[in-house]
Amino acid sequence: MYVTRVKTLAIEALHAAFDDQYPVAEFQGLHCSLEYPVDKSSFPEVWVRYSDTGPLRQAGISHVEDTDPVDGGRVAPYTRFRFEGSWEFVVVALSSVERDRVYDELVATIAWSGFDSLRGRFRSYLADNDLIDLTVRTDEIESTGESAEPGTPWGTDEVVYERTLAIDLIGDFTPDPETGVIVPLSKIVVTPTADLTLDDLSDSGFDSWH
Repeated sequence: MYVTRVKTLAIEALHAAFDDQYPVAEFQGLHCSLEYPVDKSSFPEVWVRYSDTGPLRQAGISHVEDTDPVDGGRVAPYTRFRFEGSWEFVVVALSSVERDRVYDELVATIAWSGFDSLRGRFRSYLADNDLIDLTVRTDEIESTGESAEPGTPWGTDEVVYERTLAIDLIGDFTPDPETGVIVPLSKIVVTPTADLTLDDLSDSGFDSWH
């Protein structure tokens, strides 16, 4: 459901940025994947991983949303779920210089995308998607380590160099309760409800806010 889409969004956003218009010609068409590179032709690569950092939660008490009916279609009630997680971008290369250069370009694309129209396609692609409402922490990037180990997937003694950065994100989505398919955000109409009791508010922690 959402995990598959969150991972895919990261790859699609990277492809949108590192296309044939990327400002550094050397990294136009940079290989980005959800799978570790096993062929030499795939190096260098940005290998993307995702992990949850908090529980999956319903968006609110008695939270109900309806799909916008099309051509007289039925109005179906749904609820929204929220998640917290982290993307890890693992730069994999066959030299330390190449690894560091790709890493620097990745940082520039994530952190400075709000100031560069071409690199900004990474952020705008995420904002324009119609399935997951994402807020990505592009102002804080964590470097989670680097490595250099001999041995390649194709059986040579070449050294594989890696360096990883991570960024936090939060998001929400609305699944179809019958199929599990995520409902497009553009089809959702928020319907407020007031069928709450004082016990509901207490259980939600509302009383601790005052």
